[in-house]
Amino acid sequence: MGQELPTAQISLPSKARPEAVYDVLADLTTHLEWGGARQSRDFRLLSLEGSPGPATVGTTFSSTGTIPMSVRHWEDGSTVTVADRPQVFEFTTEARAGEQQAMRARYRHRYEISADAAGSRVTYTLTQLSIAHPMLRMALPGIRQLTWRMAIPMFAGRGLLILIAVAEERALLAARPPSGAAIGSFNTKEI
Repeated sequence: MGQELPTAQISLPSKARPEAVYDVLADLTTHLEWGGARQSRDFRLLSLEGSPGPATVGTTFSSTGTIPMSVRHWEDGSTVTVADRPQVFEFTTEARAGEQQAMRARYRHRYEISADAAGSRVTYTLTQLSIAHPMLRMALPGIRQLTWRMAIPMFAGRGLLILIAVAEERALLAARPPSGAAIGSFNTKEI
């Protein structure tokens, strides 16, 4: 029997409909907002390069970011593997951290979005598919378990909260009439 893959899963409600959440995920430029600018300095996206427009299956993008409690940065190459609007957005990532004896790992990021009475429920699952040359703290079994049970859910949960906030903000903006637009009809009579 194979070894169980390290996995972290977080599920949160959103006031935004599934389409709004999905559209934020599929628009890679928004990742720099919810995964970058609005994140804390210790773990955040610094750059992202990819194709404009909604990401579809096969879309590739690259990114860099900071690592908590480390001077190292990570570099990723990712490929969208599932783009089923509005239910599922998934991509796999080939990650590298450090220069000499760089840690290399492969991850699957899966977002499942389901409708509910209040808007939607967003479930994020991060699975480590492989790892080579782990950093010391990830190589020690006790620290590895602690990382996957506490640190990763904490950082991923913060990212998911911010993603949901961005989707809710964009949904509110989309529902508002354009500025200067009439909000109803008026009947005027000459006196």
